[in-house]
Formats: sequence, C-alpha cells, structure tokens
Amino acid sequence: MIRLIYSLGCLLITTLSSISSFAQTTRDNIQKNNLKELTTLLEATKPSDSLAGIYLTRMINLTEKEGNYDLMADLAIQFFHHPSPSIQTPKLKKEVLKRAITHELKVSDSKNRGTLHLKLAGSYFNLEQFDSAIVEYGIAIERFAKKDSILIADSYFFRGQARDYKGDLLGGMQDYQTAKDIYHALEDEEYVNYVDGGMAILFSKFAIYNEAEKIRNSLISIYKKSENTFDAAIQLYNQSEDFGRQGRFDDQLSYLTSADSLTPFDPQDYYTESMIKLSLSNFFGEHGDLTKQKEYFAQAQEMISFVPEVASTSPVYLNAKAQLEYSQGNLLAANKLVQESLSAAKESKNMDHLIKAYRLLGETYQDLGQSAKAYEIREELTRYTDSIFAANQATTFSYYQTLYETERKEREILTKTQEIESINQSNEAKLRIIAVIVFVLIISAVLIFLWKNLQHEKKKKQMQSRFSQELLKNQEAERVRISKDLHDGLGQSLLLIKNKVALSKDNTTGELLDTAISELRSIARSLHPMQLEKLGLSKAAEHLLDQIDRETEIFVSSEIEELKGVLKKEEELQLYRILQESINNVLKHSEASALRVLFQRIEKGVELKIEDNGKGFDFSEKLNDFQSLGLKTLKERIASMQGSMKVTSEKGSGTSLSFVVYV
Repeated sequence: MIRLIYSLGCLLITTLSSISSFAQTTRDNIQKNNLKELTTLLEATKPSDSLAGIYLTRMINLTEKEGNYDLMADLAIQFFHHPSPSIQTPKLKKEVLKRAITHELKVSDSKNRGTLHLKLAGSYFNLEQFDSAIVEYGIAIERFAKKDSILIADSYFFRGQARDYKGDLLGGMQDYQTAKDIYHALEDEEYVNYVDGGMAILFSKFAIYNEAEKIRNSLISIYKKSENTFDAAIQLYNQSEDFGRQGRFDDQLSYLTSADSLTPFDPQDYYTESMIKLSLSNFFGEHGDLTKQKEYFAQAQEMISFVPEVASTSPVYLNAKAQLEYSQGNLLAANKLVQESLSAAKESKNMDHLIKAYRLLGETYQDLGQSAKAYEIREELTRYTDSIFAANQATTFSYYQTLYETERKEREILTKTQEIESINQSNEAKLRIIAVIVFVLIISAVLIFLWKNLQHEKKKKQMQSRFSQELLKNQEAERVRISKDLHDGLGQSLLLIKNKVALSKDNTTGELLDTAISELRSIARSLHPMQLEKLGLSKAAEHLLDQIDRETEIFVSSEIEELKGVLKKEEELQLYRILQESINNVLKHSEASALRVLFQRIEKGVELKIEDNGKGFDFSEKLNDFQSLGLKTLKERIASMQGSMKVTSEKGSGTSLSFVVYV
C-alpha cells in the first residue's frame, strides 16, 4: 500500500492537468462542446473540490458513451485516487472501476487493463473484503504484460498482505517471496525491504519468531547504515513486541529504548513516536517502575494533541492510560479505561491488544473483589488464546511441513543434479581425452607428413647434388678426352702439315698453320689445364691471371697462397673452374677496369675471392635469376664440394664473389 499512498500524494497535485490533457487528446472523439465546457469548469475548481469529482464523473460517462475506452480506463483510475469528498466512498469507486472493467477487452494498454483490477482489489481491501481482493489481485497479475513488471510485483505484494489478513501463512509467504524476487530483479531494494518487513509481520503472527527476528535484525542493520532512522525504529518497535510475547523482557526493553533513541524523526512523526513512548510506559507499568511509567506516558501525552485520533481510537493509548491508573491504585478508573481498550481492540481485531486488555481487565476485577467477573474474563482470554494457539499450531505445522518437503525435494534435486553433473564431468573428461587423442593423432599425422616431405626434399636435393656432381665429373672427363684428342690427333696432323709446308717454303701458309696450332693448344689448355696437373692450383691460378693481364686491358692483382696438398685433385679442379668462370663473367658483364683475386687459407678451409670495380647489379632483384647471371654453375660447383658461396654487389659499386671450401 506504500506505493499507492505515494501515488495518491502525487495525483493530488496533477489531477487537473491530467484531466485537461485527456480532454485535449480526445477532442475529436468526444462531444466537443460538452468536453470543452467540462474542461473549463474543471480548471476553475481545485482538485479537492466536490465539483471536480462531479465533472470527472461526467467525463467518464462521456467517454463511455463515445466508446473511447482507453480514456475511460485512465479516468476511472484517476477517479480512484481523486481526493474530492464527493467521490471518497470506497463503494462508489468500486462501482466506477467495475464499469470500466466491463469494457476492458477494448482497452489497448495492458497497463491500464491490469491497473483497473489492481485498484478494484484495493477497494475490496479497504472494505475488508479480502477474498474478493485476493481474486482481483490475481486477475490484475494476468492482465499485466511483461513490460509492467513493477506493477506485477505490486500486485503480488498487495495480495500477500490480503492473504496475511486472511491468516493464510503459506499463500501470503509465497506471494511475498514472488514480489521480492521481481523487485530484486528490478533492483528496487526499497521495496525488497518493504516485502521483508511484511514477511516478518506474517511470521510473528504465527509465532515463528526466529524467522521474524532474523529478517528484522537484517532490516535494522540496513536502515541504520542508510541513516533511515524512521524505518529502523519501526523494525525495532515491532521486534520488541515479539520479545514481549516470548517473555524476553530484557531484549524487549533494549529494542524499545533503541527505537526511542532514534526520535524525534525528520520529518517528525508524532503517531509513531507516541506509540513508542506508550509502549515504554506500559512496559515499566507492568514491571513496577511507576516513575518511568509516568515519565513516558507524560511524553506521549504531549504528542497526543498532534494526533488526536490516538486518544479516542487507539487501544494502545487506552491500555497505557488504564495501566497507569492501575499502577496508581485507581482501580475503578483503570477498569473503565481497560473496558474501552478491549472494545477498541476487538474493533481493530488486533491479537496483542486484545490479550493485553483481557489480562489487565481480569486483574482489575480481581483487585476490585469481583472474582466471578475476573474468572469469566480469564476464561474468555483462555478460549481466545487457545483458539489462536490451535490455529497457529496447525498453520505453523503446515508451514514447517511444507518447508521440510521443499527442503527434501531440494536435497533430492541437488543429489540428482550432482549425479548429473558427475556424469557430465565424466563425459566431458572422456570427450577431452578423445579430443586430445584425436588432436595428437592429427598432429602426429601432420608431423609425419611434413617429416616425409622434408626427407623427400632432402633426398631430392641430394639426388640433384649428386647428379650435378656426376655431371660436372663427366663434363671434366669429356673435356680431358677432347683435349687429348685435339692435342694428340688434330695437333699432330697440323704439325705434319706444317712440316710439309715448310719444305715447300710457303711462308704465308706456314704462318696460318702456326696460328691454328696456337689456338688449338689454347683450346686444349682451356678444356684441360695441363698447368694444374703439373704445377698445382696456386701456380695454375697465377698463370691464368698473367694470361688475362697480358691479353686484356683489365688491371689484374692477386694474393695467392701456396695450397699444394691442401685440397683433393677434384676440389682443386673445381676451384680452378670456378676461377675461370668468374673471370669470364667479369670480362663479359662487369665493364670493370680492375680485377683482384685472393686465394688463401682460412681457419675452416680455403677461400677464393674475386672482386671487380665494375657496374655491379641489384642482387635482391636477381636472387633467383642465376641462369642469366652465369651464377648457377658456380653455385652447383661449390655445392658439389659441400662449400659455400657469397655474392656481394650493388649497382655502381662493383661485385665481390667469395667461395669457401671446408677441409
């Protein structure tokens, strides 16, 4: 009901503007002259005027007549909250809401459809027709859509209160819990706390004090932390009442004094503060401290003028006043006041007030010497408490039985869930093992494939290398054969011809034969360098360079160490061929004016380096174009000796070739 009270306060301010707005939006659908007239009249009245209620009623009639049921629903809801004295009767509000509900199927907004039933339930609640209120709250829950979740929560909360008044512990607790869950999901912690307060009251009502105490202590801590002294005092006061019922009087006094220490409230609430003072007065009266009883009653009496309804209607005030008269020995005055307190308690149907009134009334009759009356009152008190005890005992037993069944089912569900989780974990473990095995097999297959590929590539390279080496060997063998054939065959024939020409004294022909013989010897030496076999690698290299120096314009320099016996014959031949081909590349492509050759021993073997100052080239562009550069054969020759080759060149900066043979 807290949200309804808050809404009522807001609507007192906004009623006229809301009605005017509704009139404006439906100007085309409702009789324009009547609506304009009503709107003008409404603007001339105050929200609380009787005329405002009359005009609002006429607007509801007009919207119903014109079939504008969305607006009618809005106006009916406003009618429920309107403070005009002319429409303040719950019965009239109930009838207007029922009229609007007859057209609910034609109301497009789910919020309005549900709110009509929510307000009708509130009307039944105010009339203490709790069964009807419970039914209407249930219908409201059905009419609201998911987007109206806050109103759904309110409906559950209010239905829980109606079931509380009906004495339905299980139903009320279920509704409270549902409302709490929704409020919590909406992060509306204020209303979560309100629901907890309702649950604590419901537990107290059925003497389930331990649960109520847990909830209230939690709320007290929350309210104190947020400096909400008023709500903290309310919970302290309610818990002190529970302690009194349990006979825990020290705790009762402690909580009452704690509640009193939080007064005055801001803004000051004289009613609540006076209830705390009166409870303290009663406590000290029941425990024989007349001084403090008078002190707290006097403090409460000062506040009664601000809340005069307390003096005339509250059984708490009447009982406290009767208790004070009794403590002072004024038995007749006490007896009269406690009878008034009993009547007020019966009207309010408050169990605690009834029990206190019965007890004090029995004591006054006993002290007045009216034993029969005292016995009658005590018998009535016993019947009343026994009926409450029986009802509470049955309900409490049902509650704990339900709680036990719920916990048992939850344990069974938990056990089954754990079994399922165990099976799932086992399956997951098996799946992980299978996945790992499959992964390992795949990786193994990939690795084997890659290893075989690598071995194949290595074997291919080895075969290519062996092929190149065999090819080079065959080439050298063929060159040796051709060289010998030229030298021993054609060379000898040319010498014989030369001798015959010499006899004929034909000098011109003799010179031509000399030139042919010289070229033949040069070709033979090129095909198979005889100096290499006779003089060794170093001397053969020097002889080759001297020849280049003599026969070309290139300046040749060299640093050649004696390498006799260092390399095998095949390796010497290959290095010599490398030197020949490198010099040929310089002569053909470099446009160099100088050439330098280094032949030296190094730590790992023998290095041959050929450098020129020619035009050079961009090696990164020609990295794979060995054929066009004449480098492919050089690479194959050095590879056949398991050696290494390094090329360094830049455009305009010459070229450097380095070959290393490891020994």
